[in-house]
Order: sequence, then C-alpha cells, then structure tokens
Amino acid sequence: SLAAAEDPGYTVSEDGNTYEVYNADGLKNLAKLVNNGAIDINITLTADITLTGEWTPIGIDDKHQYIGTFDGGNHTISGLTVTGSDEYAGLFGYIGKDGGTVKNVVLENVQITSDNQYGYVGGVAGYSRGNIENCSVSGSVSSRCTAGGVVGQQFGGSITLCGSSATVKGTGEVGGVAGKTDNSATLTACYATGNVTFERASTINTFAGGVVGSNGTGSILTACYATGNVTGTGTGTGSCYVGGVTGDNASGTLTACYHATGTVSGPDGATGGVTGRNCTSLGAPVITACYWGDNGQEQGIGYNQAGTIGGTEQVTDGDWLDAVAQMNAALSGKGWQYELKDGNSLPTLKK
Repeated sequence: SLAAAEDPGYTVSEDGNTYEVYNADGLKNLAKLVNNGAIDINITLTADITLTGEWTPIGIDDKHQYIGTFDGGNHTISGLTVTGSDEYAGLFGYIGKDGGTVKNVVLENVQITSDNQYGYVGGVAGYSRGNIENCSVSGSVSSRCTAGGVVGQQFGGSITLCGSSATVKGTGEVGGVAGKTDNSATLTACYATGNVTFERASTINTFAGGVVGSNGTGSILTACYATGNVTGTGTGTGSCYVGGVTGDNASGTLTACYHATGTVSGPDGATGGVTGRNCTSLGAPVITACYWGDNGQEQGIGYNQAGTIGGTEQVTDGDWLDAVAQMNAALSGKGWQYELKDGNSLPTLKK
C-alpha cells in the first residue's frame, strides 16, 4: 500500500500566497521555504504552537530578508530556542523593509542566544527594517553584541504596541524592547518589565537602557516605559552609557517615556534616570515629558552633550498623577493615553 503523504503542517490559500500554519512542523517547513528564497510569502498561524529542539530563524540573513506579512492571530509560540553563532537570531532573523510585517504573536519562554561577535538578537527578530505590531515576548535573550527583548536592531520601520518581560543581556547595545533603534525608526506604546544586564567590554562602548540601548538618528520613542533593573558587570574599560529609558539618545526623540521601578546603575557618570547620554550626531535630540521613579539616579540625563534640553523630571513621592497628565498631553492625538487604575499602581497604556 502507498504510504500516507506526510502532513506538511500548513495549508495554502487558493492564490498560493498565504500559508496557514497549524503545527510546529508547518512553521519549520515555512522557515525553510523562506530561507530557500520564498521571502515574500504571507504566513498566518491558526493554532498555538510548541517548538522543541533548535529553531532556525525565518529570514536567516540579509540575503533572505522576510518581506511578507506574518500574522500570529494572537496565538502563542512556546519554547523558541536558538543557540550557536547566528548573526541574526530570533523567531525571525532579518525582517526586510519592503513590506516585512510581523504582528499579533505571543512568544512564551524563548531562550535565544548568539555568541557571534556582531550578533543581533531579539525575541521577534534579530534585525528589522520592517514593522512589528502587537507582539509580546517572555524568556531570555542574550548576545555578545546587540540584544533586545523584542528586536535586536530596528533600522527604520516601526514597532508598535509590543512588550517584553524577557531578561536581556549583551555587551554592545542592550535594551528591554530593542537593543538599537536607528535611521528614523519609531517605537510607540512599547514596554519592558524584564531586567537588562550589560557586560562591560574592553574595546567597545556599551549602551544599555530599560526600553532601548541606543536611540539613533531621527528615531522616535513615544509613550514607552520600563520597569526593571538596568545594571552592568565586567571589568572592561569601554565607555558605558546607561539610562532608565535609553542608554543613549543620539539625535533622537523621547516623548512621554518613563522608567518606573528598579535600579539603574552604570560604572561612571554617563548614567541617568531617563537617558545615559543625550548627544548630537545629525541634529538636535529632543526629550519631552519623560519621567523616572526612584531608580537610584539624581539626574534625568547622565551626560548631556546637547545643551540644556528640558523635559525630564523625577517622581520622588510615588505619585504619578502629574507625570500622567504631562505624558497624556504629549500623547494628544496619538491614539494612546496613560491611565492610573489606583493610587498604588504604575501608569499603563490604553488605546
């Protein structure tokens, strides 16, 4: 008798362009498809998926950038594990700018690490030039270089309504949501609740922040917050820039962001309640309506190379009412507002 055809784990739409995935084998098969050149297929999850064994990221490198739409349908992918020396490590390796979109997926208990000296590591993606929406990550993310709970580096494009409770560790750019944002990337209504740990290296500078490690040229963080420790180890001699929201704000914009609870500590003076360093690379940085709680820092900006730019204020009494009013004024018309449920809780975002 003929052997039964092997279940591929997915079905294909009539037009052949959307793949509906219902089990782990299906997801692995589609990763292979993308990594063999089908970079623009659309993928939709129709069930929760538990992964076992080693995961090979979708869009394995910059020659196979994923430019389709991945819609998780608010399903959960559990147990995503990546180890080894991938340059781009996550559910996705590299999301491309020409339409690459990943949305509506919950990643639970990820264990993602790379010992590549230039590694980009994140829960959703190692490197993204596309759009990431409504995704959440728990577990641990670690890199010898750039690490973020949601994405290692976001270069242009956008991240919206994403959160991470993952612990994040790295040596270069390290952040609760993103290690690095650059090239006019936007990060809106994102939060991180995990601890961020950096290891001070001997030869490179380190940028560590509760939300983003390094916020680069033209990049805009709006209505983002962090509740976790940002702390460092290591005996290296490289410079460290450490902040509750961002380690560095280099010609970027921070609007209505805050670091609420946890300790922020760095090895030298470039450490601040909101940002470790505020500096000009290609234009003046802007900080408006940003706040920090009792995180061990006396000043909002640790090292200010960009003149006296206001907009950072410490909340010393635990009363976030005034901060919420200022942040919501800054968010007017953006579709998001902070709310305080009661006197004991921290502000959270609502649409």
